[in-house]
Amino acid sequence: MYISMLKKFFILLNLSYVSCFVSISNLPVLTRNNMNNKITMMQNPKLKETDFNLIDTDKSGSIDKTELLNYFGNNNLMNIADIDGDNTIDYPEFERLVNIKKFGIENGGNLFVRNAIKFGLLNKNSILADGKASILVGNKGFDPLNCATDMSTLKKYREAEIKHGRLAMLASVGWPLSELYHPFLSRLSNNINILSDNNKAPSLLNGGLEKINPIFFMAIIIFTATVESVALNRKNEDYIPGDLGFDPLKLYVNKDPYIKRDLELKELNNGRLAMLAITYYAFSEFVNNNAITNLTPFLFKSTL
Repeated sequence: MYISMLKKFFILLNLSYVSCFVSISNLPVLTRNNMNNKITMMQNPKLKETDFNLIDTDKSGSIDKTELLNYFGNNNLMNIADIDGDNTIDYPEFERLVNIKKFGIENGGNLFVRNAIKFGLLNKNSILADGKASILVGNKGFDPLNCATDMSTLKKYREAEIKHGRLAMLASVGWPLSELYHPFLSRLSNNINILSDNNKAPSLLNGGLEKINPIFFMAIIIFTATVESVALNRKNEDYIPGDLGFDPLKLYVNKDPYIKRDLELKELNNGRLAMLAITYYAFSEFVNNNAITNLTPFLFKSTL
């Protein structure tokens, strides 16, 4: 009896071994890259911005269907991420996909836009709500007057915002420096002191602009015209607002896409902050009739 049971056991064991061998032999062959990618996806189910370079194996700056297939085993994400319909995913589209994975598909995963709609600062049907315009860097969903009516208009507004931001960043530094050092420099060069009473910098509200040499204003106009001509020559369908190709220190060129995106966002945010700062300078000096360096000595005189 026991011998009969043992025979049956070994027969079943052999059949199980053979069936397992047949099943394994019928499985598709996985390459080392596919195995590594699938292990990576199991270990890191959430996408990160830095994953872009891992998926973009040919370093073209965009992800195609083949690269999606090689990395994920399918290209289903193309339908979600490719919002401009060119069958590729560039970095802004990939960043939107990462946000969707984190925060859900509503409004492309942009929490700023979602809250702006909730508080009435953005029309839910605005081009900033989701889509090609929504992936423009620095999109916080703030458009209560619905000025962004189409992509072309939006790019013009963004170009103007970046220009004003850059000018404001220079002015927010130059304004207090002129109030701190111009009296000394004017005495040193035997030139007229252009600061008004209480060492206030010249402005439309403070007055004193008539003391500035007209050659200075002419130089500003010529410089501005030169910059504008460069911008006009560079503009095309893929033109990034504000990109004049000026990068002598190579801080932007040949960098990873997510680093470029981060630099663009930092410039935009600092420009927005500088515009608020320079507005505060002008009105504060007008209202208080005193230089900003005297009103906030803890910011300027203690360190400069």
